[in-house]
Amino acid sequence: MTQKEKCELAIERGYTYDSETGLVYNKKNKLIKGINSSGYCQITMKVNNKTISLLAHHFSWYYMNKECVEEIDHINGIRNDNRICNLKSVTRQQNQWNRTTAKGYCWSKIQNKWHAQIKLNKKTIYLGLHNTEQEARNAYLAAKEIYHKF
Repeated sequence: MTQKEKCELAIERGYTYDSETGLVYNKKNKLIKGINSSGYCQITMKVNNKTISLLAHHFSWYYMNKECVEEIDHINGIRNDNRICNLKSVTRQQNQWNRTTAKGYCWSKIQNKWHAQIKLNKKTIYLGLHNTEQEARNAYLAAKEIYHKF
């Protein structure tokens, strides 16, 4: 079942969305509270004895814009804040730029220095070798300001 079909099915079944609060309700006006293991609010529905899942931010986007998009970014980084003002359509790459766990630098045993790099359009841009971890981090953060803007 496609994303669009899931969204349309949810609407047919009476699910609604409040764009100011970001909350999703079922046909009985009961708040959808399910949070998946990644921290996203999730709608679950039974279809032919199968459980299908739909992320609330995708439903919210479709409910307001009548379109499915590749990726949706939570601007403030809070995964269950689905207010329409906090959602924006992005590419997968742009959404990855928000990752807080990606450092862009690592220790090189061979060169005995810190190696910094950044990715853009599936290509790695070399940012040099650095004597300290902080220098490598600064090089990465400076490059992030240049290459990861949208």
